[in-house]
Amino acid sequence: MIDKDQELLQLLDDAINAKTMDKEELIEVLKQGRRRVKRFDKIVKQADKQLLEQVYQQEKEFDLRIQNERMMAQQAKHAALGEMMDAVAHQWKQPLNAITMLTDLMILDYRNGSVDEPYLKEYKTDMWSQIEHMLTTLSEFRSFFRPDKQAESIHLKTTIDTVLLLLKDELMKNLVTIELSCNENISVTVIKNEFKHILLNILNNAKDAFIENNIKQRVVKIDVTEDEQLVCIALRDNAGGIPESILPNIFKANVTSKEEGKGTGIGLYMSKQIADKMSANLTAYNQGDGATFMLKIPKELNHDHDSV
Repeated sequence: MIDKDQELLQLLDDAINAKTMDKEELIEVLKQGRRRVKRFDKIVKQADKQLLEQVYQQEKEFDLRIQNERMMAQQAKHAALGEMMDAVAHQWKQPLNAITMLTDLMILDYRNGSVDEPYLKEYKTDMWSQIEHMLTTLSEFRSFFRPDKQAESIHLKTTIDTVLLLLKDELMKNLVTIELSCNENISVTVIKNEFKHILLNILNNAKDAFIENNIKQRVVKIDVTEDEQLVCIALRDNAGGIPESILPNIFKANVTSKEEGKGTGIGLYMSKQIADKMSANLTAYNQGDGATFMLKIPKELNHDHDSV
């Protein structure tokens, strides 16, 4: 089309310069030029229309994509809320069981005549430690994705001892022995209560595995070591190990080795989320007659978790 237009214009230009065209020929050439201009104008209008339709379609697709992204973001928030509620329920199970056991023990001790004022004071202390743990759990998970939590330097042995104190009655009830090896001077910078949740989840899983696999001698070894870059916390049990079929996905949501109705698959998932937020690395593998959970925390933390 463009080549023929140029040919026509060249022909007209040559004719005018050479004066070889008569009037009628010149008029015919001009008519052809006018028809070509009209056709070209029509083509331009069609192209404009197609371009506008394409722009409109792209705008519709963009708006639809934005709507879908907003909908997925909302669904993710709802899913996260559901996961939080499952996590709270998972964390509350242990202290509620401990409170039930403390109450049953008090009734037995009352019948045996061993309930006196010192006994009641100790009972109150034990009871409040479990209730405070439940309140802390609720508060921590409510603010799990909020940016207003600050990391702090903690002594690991003291913090681990606090976790073991919270689990003391449950571990005693199920004949689980904890062997802790940790230098009192080892410290790490973490969000303390979130760090406790990781330990609680792993220890509770070990306890449940002992029961489910009917293990007689139940031992969990906690070894804490450090070098110039990392603090490493290894939790090893002899509960039979993690089934190989689920081991690669053990930290995914709703993955559990427990019987249906006995596990939510949330505890280890939340532990992994917490570890990732504090730039730590949480892994699991089978070793000997049990499972090992390894938590590696860098001494120079990336504080991105403060802006999640």
